[in-house]
Amino acid sequence: MVNHLPFSLSDFDLQLVNTFSSQLLSAKKKKIALVVQGGGQRGIFTAGVFDAFLDAEFDPFELYVGTSAGALNLSSYISRQPQFGYQFIANYTTDNEFFNLYKYLSKQKSMNLDWALQTVAPGGSLQLDIATARQVLRHRAALACATRKDTLQDIYLPMFQSDWREVLRASCAIPVIYNQPVNLRDLEWVDGGVSAAVPVKEAWQRGADLIVVVRTEPVQTLDGETSPFNDWREKIETVLPDYIEKLSLNESLDKVKAIRSDLTQRLEQWKLWNDKPSGKPEIHSPQLQPLDPNGDSSQIITPRSSNWRLLSADNIERFLSIAGKGKSAEIIEMLNRYYRTYDELNGFLLNPPDGLKVIQITPERPLRSRALLSDKDDLEMDYREGKVVGRHFIEHFAEILNETTALTPKH
Repeated sequence: MVNHLPFSLSDFDLQLVNTFSSQLLSAKKKKIALVVQGGGQRGIFTAGVFDAFLDAEFDPFELYVGTSAGALNLSSYISRQPQFGYQFIANYTTDNEFFNLYKYLSKQKSMNLDWALQTVAPGGSLQLDIATARQVLRHRAALACATRKDTLQDIYLPMFQSDWREVLRASCAIPVIYNQPVNLRDLEWVDGGVSAAVPVKEAWQRGADLIVVVRTEPVQTLDGETSPFNDWREKIETVLPDYIEKLSLNESLDKVKAIRSDLTQRLEQWKLWNDKPSGKPEIHSPQLQPLDPNGDSSQIITPRSSNWRLLSADNIERFLSIAGKGKSAEIIEMLNRYYRTYDELNGFLLNPPDGLKVIQITPERPLRSRALLSDKDDLEMDYREGKVVGRHFIEHFAEILNETTALTPKH
């Protein structure tokens, strides 16, 4: 019995697809859920998949669950607006009004999520069709994952109700990058990805028999070899020079270069620490704070292999120190929650429980785009890949899923 099927341009086995499809045919109609990962601007891949679905008028899903940018992409899919996700990511999240690295580093100006959500509100320049979305949801349910800031528990908030914009803001409130408080229903919230980057368990607990998951990264292995966290330091080092060259700040350019030089030096200190087997730095700096020997780090995860050394308790603490944040129990706990739940969810996806089938629609290799500060050409390429994969999925699964869904009436 095959319970998990990876689906990308490279990871495609026609015999396995046919076996999986034949197992879906049964007398029992199935509750089919669509689960969508976040990933910031990498969501352009998801936008491509959904545009392929909309072009084919394909939607056998009874339940939708999305996290962060995944919830935003779901919004446009449910509202039946092709190109909406593409335009929002390519034209609005790349705008300096949304996020400007120079202003963030020099003036602590956070990501302007409020401005972005205003553009999709009634009267905005890219408004969502709320009426159509609510019509679609008459016989379906749509949930956005957000994280309670006090307990770091993943909570699933109904979408497209009267507070729909605040629900999206709660789901997308990335810690540190977006520093405005999100208060909703007498609670404070942060990004849903902190507690459930891929909210697949919620769909299962709500009775889904088949879950189609749209990812913004390739299928992960259980040993962490393809972990998206392995190359984080290199990506930081490469994006800053490119971004700085794009800024026409004249006299301010020297200040930005100084910021970059300081960050590069700190990252080099981080590299020296990470490369030392003993974990002791070879250099000394008054900015660096040692881990408190009396602090409780028992809940911080232990890396499974050398690839996961960056996620150890000592390394997280050192990174926070080098980044100038000092020791912050709140940030450490969020990181711990994020990595631990991500690992658990990955295991769940690769080995679903009996009675549940999972299809992961993924890019064939790491996307060209980044969570932020992506090049528009990279976004275009990732969108096109998503659309091709979406069409490929429809070719093999649209007919059978339309036949087996328990959703009635169909829309």
